[in-house]
Amino acid sequence: MPGTVAQRLKQTAPFSSREQEVFLGVLVTAARIVEPWTKFLKANAELTTNQYNVLRILRGSHPTKLTCGDISERMIARDPDVTRLVDRLARRGLLQRSRSRRDRRVVEVGISDKGLEVVRGLDPHVQRMPKAVLGHLGGVRLRQLGSLLDVVIADMGTFP
Repeated sequence: MPGTVAQRLKQTAPFSSREQEVFLGVLVTAARIVEPWTKFLKANAELTTNQYNVLRILRGSHPTKLTCGDISERMIARDPDVTRLVDRLARRGLLQRSRSRRDRRVVEVGISDKGLEVVRGLDPHVQRMPKAVLGHLGGVRLRQLGSLLDVVIADMGTFP
């Protein structure tokens, strides 16, 4: 009898390893969890998840400005072109760029008042989303899942 991951993927052949099955399960789960949020952001704020993440990072550092490298290090999903994300958000007036006073070669990025307003408007939805998606697990399972994810993240190997 195939497991839930195999059923979701309509896979009839066995997985090559338990690690492969769990890895695919994590990918399927992550995609299913993020999908409603992605649709919501696009429809209600005309933002991608990475653009929202940049705004969230800048709000967290506000009033301190960050470089694109600093933003990149804090991103949930790494984006190789943070500069492009910043450019799009700047064109919409959601953030501001300026040259560093210490080193004129460095561009610093800060969230604008309009950007703060957009993020604040999304806050109630940000608060509801995790409960809507994961609330059915209950306290014990959420703690177990959190502990397992902590171990995976802390001990994660690298892949060439």
